[in-house]
Amino acid sequence: MAVASARSSLPSSSSSPLPPLSPQSVVPAGVERMLVRGGGTRSLREIDEEDDDDDGGGKTYVSVGKDLKDGKANIQWAARKLQPQQGDVNKLLVLLHVHQPADRIMSGFSKVPAKQLEEKELRAYRKIEKDDMNKLLEQYLTEILVIEKNNVANGIVELIDQHHITKLVMGTSSFSVKRQVPKSKVAAVVHQQAKPYCQILYICKEALACTREASQFGDKGDSPRSSSGSSLSDKSEFPPRSVSLPSWYSGFLGSPDQQSLPQRSNSISHPFPFSRHLENGVENISPIRPNSVDVAPKGCSPNSSHQSNGVSSLTLTYLDPVDGSSVPVSSSSSEEHQHSMVEANVQNEMFEQWQQVRNELERSRKEASEGRQKAEKELFEASKMFRARENSLCKEKIAVEERLTREKVSLEKEHLQIYNELQKANEQIMELERKLMHANSLMEELQTVQGELQRQKDNAVKEAEKMSQINCNNVSCSTGAVALTEFTYTEIKEATNDFDESKMIGHGGCGSVYKGFLRHTTVAVKKFNREGITGEKEFDDEVEILGRMRHPNLVTLIGVCREAKALVYEFLPNGSLEDRLQCKHQTDPLPWRMRIKIAADICTALIFLHSNKPKSIAHGDLKPDNVLLGDNFVGKLGDFGISRPLNLTNTTITPYHRTNQIKGTLGYMDPGYIASGELTAQYDVYSFGVVLLRLLTGKSPLGLPSEVEAALNNEMLQQVVDASAGEWPPEYSKKLAILALRCCQYDRKERPDLAKEAWGVLQAMVNYPDNKCKIPSFFICPMTQEIMKDPHIAADGFTYEGEAIKDWLQRGHKMSPMTYLSFTHYELIPNNALRFAIQEWQMKQQL
Repeated sequence: MAVASARSSLPSSSSSPLPPLSPQSVVPAGVERMLVRGGGTRSLREIDEEDDDDDGGGKTYVSVGKDLKDGKANIQWAARKLQPQQGDVNKLLVLLHVHQPADRIMSGFSKVPAKQLEEKELRAYRKIEKDDMNKLLEQYLTEILVIEKNNVANGIVELIDQHHITKLVMGTSSFSVKRQVPKSKVAAVVHQQAKPYCQILYICKEALACTREASQFGDKGDSPRSSSGSSLSDKSEFPPRSVSLPSWYSGFLGSPDQQSLPQRSNSISHPFPFSRHLENGVENISPIRPNSVDVAPKGCSPNSSHQSNGVSSLTLTYLDPVDGSSVPVSSSSSEEHQHSMVEANVQNEMFEQWQQVRNELERSRKEASEGRQKAEKELFEASKMFRARENSLCKEKIAVEERLTREKVSLEKEHLQIYNELQKANEQIMELERKLMHANSLMEELQTVQGELQRQKDNAVKEAEKMSQINCNNVSCSTGAVALTEFTYTEIKEATNDFDESKMIGHGGCGSVYKGFLRHTTVAVKKFNREGITGEKEFDDEVEILGRMRHPNLVTLIGVCREAKALVYEFLPNGSLEDRLQCKHQTDPLPWRMRIKIAADICTALIFLHSNKPKSIAHGDLKPDNVLLGDNFVGKLGDFGISRPLNLTNTTITPYHRTNQIKGTLGYMDPGYIASGELTAQYDVYSFGVVLLRLLTGKSPLGLPSEVEAALNNEMLQQVVDASAGEWPPEYSKKLAILALRCCQYDRKERPDLAKEAWGVLQAMVNYPDNKCKIPSFFICPMTQEIMKDPHIAADGFTYEGEAIKDWLQRGHKMSPMTYLSFTHYELIPNNALRFAIQEWQMKQQL
């Protein structure tokens, strides 16, 4: 419901009621002025004159909103640009404000619709809104009209209609330059719906944007005077009178200037106008009713003879109030009577109007009293709600304090527990440091002992080499001591079922190998291709070389069939090393310890061939296909099809065999042999290095040395190691890789000596006990798969090598490499206990 107020101060309910008025009573001097905003007083004439100017004759209305800055800017523009001609600017400017109640109200931590609140809560909130509005409007030192509306534009339109505003200044955020109309929503609605008699000036950024001029009144209903003036004239209680007065009576009406004022038609500008004059030293108050009494002198001039007598002769035509007939009254006999009649009529009219004012004041006082009681009640309810809220907050505060106290006590207990654990950890660290010092002293003693043992070991190795050399010489020098059995072609055909393909167990460049049963013994028969043997002499030379050598790691040659160009070897049941590396026939993969033992067997066989007397022999085709596995997986070297004795000349230091026909297997061939055609013992060393890499990784030989070397340089060797062989000890896999890469060096001089270097590394691995080779799993870094040197505990609870986990974090990783969950923090704690344990274990391994 819209409520409009002029924000003028009303008398409080505690003031005494106005005294009653009678037709004969004079208007009290105290009632002649009314209280206005700010506590000042204004006369009834001033109020009446302002009411007469409600049509905008002397006032400009300025629309203000909640933005104090914009409101002041509009007021300053109006005061500066409109330039009032008279009076105070504060009296000529009236502010319009439309109070728009909020439809959503903050409740707790969110806004809810106002209709969902209880009536008391809504009433208290509305009071707070109005108080805020009053505080805002009190900053303006001028008269203000306020109306409460849900729509601001409708409120301004209603104020224009109620107060007949003819000039309004209001702001707009934007306007159309082409159409000269405002574009903001509020200004556009006011522009369309405001009464046409109202001139509206739109201000944008402290400048006049556009103006809607007032239109001419098409009918009386659109005039700002039509409603107020006509209604007041209809309420007039006196019929019109025509009075002819002499010139001496002009003092009764006031000065000639007052008599010459033009009359206003169809309106009563002042409900209580007064003209004062002095007669016989007595001040009389003569109320005058415009448009009710017309004064017109008839036939009287200022030079009339009646003035000389001091008595006025006046002819009055009096209109009877009952029937309206005209009754002439002589001035000499009825002057006093006529004067009393006029005075009585004026007093009656004043009494009725003052009675209306008194009733209006009483009604206003009663409304103010009721409003104050209502406000006090709402204030009491709001205070009650505030106290309840305060009690609730106090209870919540107490509960929070109790909870914080409990948490503080719990944290103190945890802090004490952590402190005790830290003390224990420090004590353990001190104890471990003492043990470490003792271990260091023991390590120094053990290093001395180890040096002595190493010296004794070197001496023993030299003695063993001498004994091995003597044994080799004895074997190689036993010419003709080994008798080879001669088999007939028929026996060979029966043993192999006429060389049936189902009996074939291998195939090479020189020929095929068949499984046979010859003279109650299972044998392997190798039948050479006709194109594989260049002549009878070469076949005889090969038979002579193979028949003269015997070694545990060489395939034993049993006999020969010259007619079939076939050699008869011992049968090895576990097949070739290549078959086991590829797990053919669904065989189990070889474990890493067995692979190292096979590598040592191959190394022993090569040392034997290279140390043969009087001429060393180069195998020339070392590869996993030519390494056969006997009982207990003993490695034996076979297929000597391209083996050649090495000759030593006066011009060379290293024995060699030169050939124009390059033979061998790609990936295992020495690059130097391919370039020069010279077959030396270093050819077998290169092939042996590739076989070691095959045992370590299980991968194809092509490009394998380069791949392993890159992994070793990047500390990623465990990623290329054959996992099917089991868990390789990191130090063993590393040593084996380094040895294999040395064997595969392009420069033959950089390759190691098999007897002096390679055999020592492999023998140490073979003879190492199982319990020493088994490394505790928690000693291994889960990232590098190597024994940790500087273990650190990360936020995920796992222990890593310090450099590895730091590098992981520095590369921007935020997740655990083990759990793939985000780290809660990035602090690393040294695991000193584990580091001491690893050092102690390594010390024991060296004993």
